[in-house]
Amino acid sequence: MYKITLRKELNPTVTMMEIEAPLVAKKAEPGQFIILRVNEDGERIPLTIAGYDREKGTVRIIFQIVGATTTLLNAKKEGEYIQDFVGPLGVATHIEGLKRVCIVGGGVGC
Repeated sequence: MYKITLRKELNPTVTMMEIEAPLVAKKAEPGQFIILRVNEDGERIPLTIAGYDREKGTVRIIFQIVGATTTLLNAKKEGEYIQDFVGPLGVATHIEGLKRVCIVGGGVGC
């Protein structure tokens, strides 16, 4: 189980949470994502890692409330827990040494 240490409504349909996940925070890199399950019977959903704090052992996610799972996740409060928080997954983005970079993002978690 993974504790929600911070929950902030960014607007009526977008929420930011910090999740206590020290092993994920330790290895997280820009461009990676996690897969979470709100409860034991819940579906697995991928969310972009929006930030991390290695010292606190937390990972930040930002999500838009668009379906059943994100509605369940949004109902969680600080101090409550989610079932699974797996990651970091995906290939990290490395831009060191490049002269010009164009970064294009989509959605709300990037």
